[in-house]
Amino acid sequence: MDRTQRIKEAHPWLSYEEVVKVLIYSDQGLRWIENTSGLNHQKEMDKFIDNIVSKPRRKIKEFVAFVKDKYFAPEGEEVDNEDFIRRWNGACEILNVQD
Repeated sequence: MDRTQRIKEAHPWLSYEEVVKVLIYSDQGLRWIENTSGLNHQKEMDKFIDNIVSKPRRKIKEFVAFVKDKYFAPEGEEVDNEDFIRRWNGACEILNVQD
């Protein structure tokens, strides 16, 4: 089962657009912040998706809202490295806060 299917199965109320944004968010952060590459990147992506599918709806709704509204910059807005890291960590913090 691919990552998109795993997320949709765990959280069927998410739209495919939201799932794709979650996947882009996780891929970018793992590559550019966590510096994963190759096979290690695939393993880390799987761990990240495991974290997503294990969270309750309330937490995922909050996370997805942050990713949609605050992680992705509006078209034409430049994001420097510091801002990118701050945005990525903000969404990550939502997932990692204890329920």
